[in-house]
Amino acid sequence: MSAIDTLLVRLDKVRRCGRGWIALCPAHKDRSASLSVTETDGQKLLVHCFAGCTAADIVAAVGLTLGDLFPERIADQSPLARAQRREAARQSGLTAALGELSRESTIVEIAAESIRRGSKLEPEDVERVHVAAQRIQDARKVLSL
Repeated sequence: MSAIDTLLVRLDKVRRCGRGWIALCPAHKDRSASLSVTETDGQKLLVHCFAGCTAADIVAAVGLTLGDLFPERIADQSPLARAQRREAARQSGLTAALGELSRESTIVEIAAESIRRGSKLEPEDVERVHVAAQRIQDARKVLSL
């Protein structure tokens, strides 16, 4: 059962009103409908009592919690699952750093070979070697964590 259906079946005198519903507020003695219920595009439920009851009081009065008004999380939030996601992100960072290290060391190697053969590096080539050195240092920082 969807969150909207779970809430609406627990309310009295529910009727459609515009993009949402109105009903008697279960958190106080209501003679006329003062509770507005709307479902967002993201399937979250918004509840508003025009008499001033809080959303927590409204859902508690029908045996629900505020968490019941929102769609379920797709990702597992257990400590183990969260630790596994952190480790996967760390591994991804390490893989990216190793790839960067490989590419930039190739630039340095090409420059070193040119110098060994007696060629003079152009100013833009020297600048590129400096960029490569900085990127290698950045990758080294990631790899040393």
